Amino acid sequence: MNTIHLLNTDTTTFQIAETENMILAAKHLCHDVYLEVGYIKKPLAGRIIPYEHDASSSYIVALNSRQEVIGTLRIIQEPPFTTFEVWKDKLYPACSKLIADAIAGHSFEIGALAVRKDFRGKQVSWGLYKAAYLHSLSLHLDYGIISMDAGALHSLEALGWYVVKIGDPMYYFGSLTVPGIMPVGKQAEQFFQNNLLHQKLLVA
Repeated sequence: MNTIHLLNTDTTTFQIAETENMILAAKHLCHDVYLEVGYIKKPLAGRIIPYEHDASSSYIVALNSRQEVIGTLRIIQEPPFTTFEVWKDKLYPACSKLIADAIAGHSFEIGALAVRKDFRGKQVSWGLYKAAYLHSLSLHLDYGIISMDAGALHSLEALGWYVVKIGDPMYYFGSLTVPGIMPVGKQAEQFFQNNLLHQKLLVA
């Protein structure tokens, strides 16, 4: 089992989904949460949101004590990256070098975060992002690419995560969304400067 050792408690475990059933459960959870919060307007076939780059994706999942998928986050580890495609006409020229470095370097894209309603506010989202960070370190990746709900991004930055905003916010999947790049190597340093408590959690 490819467990990611972070914030694992008596009731929650974070790991890479390895079986077809676990991957399907992650996709179903994402669909159901997105439908619940209004990111999609009606149920889709098979309770799956189509994603054209799914073949190059991995899913980090949070499991409860009954081994049910209660949270998920998708990781894409090779281009093309959806964020750059969707925001191609709205990217900041001042960020062109950083974007080029991310495209040319060892990068990954974070997408499709979802947490089951009865587990929200219980550090599951935090654990999924930390899992993505630790996963990127284990693979020696340089940049994380995101497109995130503006409110969720604000909360993430408040915790100390370092995100370079690379384009104009726009409505995407039903919410005002901001594109960004997270340099992996700068995260621990920024946590130390901005949020010592969460820096300790990040490196624990």
